[in-house]
Amino acid sequence: MPRNVKIPGLPASVPCKTDFSFASATTYGCGGVARAAFFPRNEQEAAELFVCLKNSGENFCVLGRGSNVLAQDGFYDGYVLSTCGLCGASLKKTEKGYVLNVQCGAATGSLTALCRREGASGLEFIAGIPASIGGLLYMNGGAGGRYMEDVVSSVKIVDDDIRELPRKDCCFTYKHSIMCDINCCILSAKLRLAKSTPREVAKNISARLAARGCLPCGRSCGCVFENYCGVSAGKIIENAGLKGLRYGKAFVSSEHANFIINRGRRSADVYGLICRIKEEVYNKLGITLKEEVCYIGDFE
Repeated sequence: MPRNVKIPGLPASVPCKTDFSFASATTYGCGGVARAAFFPRNEQEAAELFVCLKNSGENFCVLGRGSNVLAQDGFYDGYVLSTCGLCGASLKKTEKGYVLNVQCGAATGSLTALCRREGASGLEFIAGIPASIGGLLYMNGGAGGRYMEDVVSSVKIVDDDIRELPRKDCCFTYKHSIMCDINCCILSAKLRLAKSTPREVAKNISARLAARGCLPCGRSCGCVFENYCGVSAGKIIENAGLKGLRYGKAFVSSEHANFIINRGRRSADVYGLICRIKEEVYNKLGITLKEEVCYIGDFE
């Protein structure tokens, strides 16, 4: 353990890296550095780390693959619990289909590849989303009209203790779950999938990837804002005449107005543009947009 990381009760054997760069760990490619990041190798280590950090009173965040976050510039006086090492996944056959046991840090690509090989259907909608399953569970992520709530059987979390939440207790709604409202870390989940064939699953994955092929290229977090009352946030932003709007080196995509493309290293540019979009949309259309993106650190 590096000498400047002094948190009572912290497991000494957990890999740790000081001066952790958010720019290299997020899809926006910007942000400063954290005091240190920890990389638990199993669920028990992650649970012990989370409880220790929570009880320490120090600032900290849980970070997966960084696809829906914006971290502050400069020095984040806190710690990162990275879930990228928790990537185990296994399929178990049942009479009705499959149960996928998956750890929170598993990437979407590895999961869809596993489902394709085994002919397990139901998770194809996450194909191409650059996220970990933990992040998708946290915000009830989805695509093509399907969401994580459609396949969840239960989610294992740690807050003060390790506990397993059945689907009904996850309180899934649009882009939200109970995990957003409590200070917890998702450890793993059990997902219900249907029996199919490798060929059919591969066909479904290809269709989803083709549908995503028209999305803008460049550093982004995907969609920045939630849809409003069933209306696409991208359409609302476009109707406000904001395609191409710039703030520093961040700009609204001309292909999809709910994407902010970042070509710089300053989170302040992305945040400034988010605030400008919200202000312009409200002033022109009377609509208050709500961000999907999660913030790490101070943006006041």
